[in-house]
Amino acid sequence: MGTDGDGGEPCMADADCDDGIFCNGAEQCVPLSEGGATCTPGDAPPCIGACDEDADECEGGCVDSDQDRDGVDAIACGGTDCDDNDPNRFPGNAEVCDENAHDEDCDLETTGFDIDGDGFVGDRCCNEDGSERFCGLDCDDLSRSAYPDAPDICNGADDDCDGDIDEEATLTFYFDGDGDGFGLADDPELEEAKRPIQACERPDGYALIPGDCNDESAFAQPGGTERCAPAGIDEDCDGRVDEFGPDAESPAVDLVTYYRDADRDGWGDNDNVRVACAPPPGYVLFPGDCRDDRQGVNPSQSWAFEPDCPRGIVSGGVGVIVEPRICSGRWRCVSESEGCAQIIGGAANQPVWDLNCDGRVRSSGQSCDGTCNLFDLGETTVVNPNTTCGFGNFAYLPPLTCTMTGGECDPGAPGPAGLPCR
Repeated sequence: MGTDGDGGEPCMADADCDDGIFCNGAEQCVPLSEGGATCTPGDAPPCIGACDEDADECEGGCVDSDQDRDGVDAIACGGTDCDDNDPNRFPGNAEVCDENAHDEDCDLETTGFDIDGDGFVGDRCCNEDGSERFCGLDCDDLSRSAYPDAPDICNGADDDCDGDIDEEATLTFYFDGDGDGFGLADDPELEEAKRPIQACERPDGYALIPGDCNDESAFAQPGGTERCAPAGIDEDCDGRVDEFGPDAESPAVDLVTYYRDADRDGWGDNDNVRVACAPPPGYVLFPGDCRDDRQGVNPSQSWAFEPDCPRGIVSGGVGVIVEPRICSGRWRCVSESEGCAQIIGGAANQPVWDLNCDGRVRSSGQSCDGTCNLFDLGETTVVNPNTTCGFGNFAYLPPLTCTMTGGECDPGAPGPAGLPCR
């Protein structure tokens, strides 16, 4: 509040004593010894000549143009010093951020040093001159990202110095129904409940990354691993389902090997394979068919037994020993002495195939002791010839014969009634 220039009014700063009159000098607020402060009237400016109240200057200059000895002449004397009574206030002086709001450089808008270098001085740094007060604009001068009109990001701070925190959310979250971490991209056709939302924290049921092509399957997501199972799902969101083969950009990692099944018996050829997610036409999952041209030959069949031939017959009073023998690729019951030249009527006519594809032909006989003879296909090696003898049918390959010797087969010896034991 201005005074009448006589002083004596209580005050707190020089501005409280200013009477608004230039030519009667600058009033000052002077501390009292007993406490407090009082206004004192100013001295008339040391003008040379008349004092111009309208221009606030001495028309003929000043007797002492730099009364505070700060090296800068007072404005009233034609200089630039805004306060020639304060040696710590003149243009060009270093501005200091102080609690007293002292204007060191005669510029109210320079309030101090910009600590964080974002172009704005902290709002705790102020300048005051009479009735005017100006403070810095930076609400956090220790953060380079906080200043007036700065982008407001989700960080729990007032980045734009408007007094509100995180009011302009910058994170977009996308609806993630299957919980795989990828949400549905924005689409005008999406129902409102599944449209993207903006927030600073991820709500439940939302993801930060969009692009999910199938939000009902957690297996499907951008950059996922293509798999055959479960079938019909585009796991990597590239627009192709269960892809494989040389043209596939991201073939399935769980491809299955299928085998050609020409005879349609459910078993395929080991040497004719296809790799795919689903069986191609004419291919099956199970391998091991050694005759893919015969439905009756595959690993699910029983052992390939030799034909059930009689032990022997009597023809014209003469005993004829009968044996099974391979004739023209088939098991036949023939005369032992004549071989394939004398096929016994009514005998079996069975192909010599490995019906169960295990690489061996097994035999059974009425007198087999349970071990049975084993023969490798295409060879004449008897794997286990020591079986119990008797009138039964058990496998052997000619010319092996055996005879009864104490109830055991003795290869090479004659049997009873001239019939060999075999």
